Amino acid sequence: MCRFSASCRVQRDFDGPLRVRGSMSEGFGSAPRALTLGDLESGQVRRGLVDSVTDVGAFVDLGGLHALVSVPNLSWARFDHPSQVVQPGQEVTVVVLDVDAERGRVAASLKDLEPDPFLDFARTMLGCSLSGRVVKLAPVGVFVELESGVTGLLPLAEVGGEGHALEVGDGVAVKVVSINVRKRQVSLLLD
Repeated sequence: MCRFSASCRVQRDFDGPLRVRGSMSEGFGSAPRALTLGDLESGQVRRGLVDSVTDVGAFVDLGGLHALVSVPNLSWARFDHPSQVVQPGQEVTVVVLDVDAERGRVAASLKDLEPDPFLDFARTMLGCSLSGRVVKLAPVGVFVELESGVTGLLPLAEVGGEGHALEVGDGVAVKVVSINVRKRQVSLLLD
């Protein structure tokens, strides 16, 4: 069902023609009304076009307003730059996270509309043996990507101290020994 609303004022000049002045907010042949900050609220789902991609995230045009989808809110998966997730001109659906009317800013999220791969992993993978790929070497151990969006820690003691032979990009067989959902941590042992 289509809704039409108009407001008008009838004015008659003295002994002159009848004039109608007004505006249509929606209707026949009118352009879509530009979105305002008052139209948005936290939790709303909106469609928009990616306007630009920067190091801090992606700016999405929601129809007259630009929302920032910051790096942590782009995807559950690991990426090096936001351009690996979205491209300018791409149509996206986002969740409005915050509307700051004083500063004229809108924060949004792409990943909040996607299932969390960590929770799926936690439900099914405790105690399982898996193959993964080394994504980072750190003083505490080796970080292994097990699935897209899920990385576990193989402690330094498990990989033989500082002289270990694992490098970024290497494949490794591991066993999932613990999962902490609140901390989003997965502990691993060599398998």
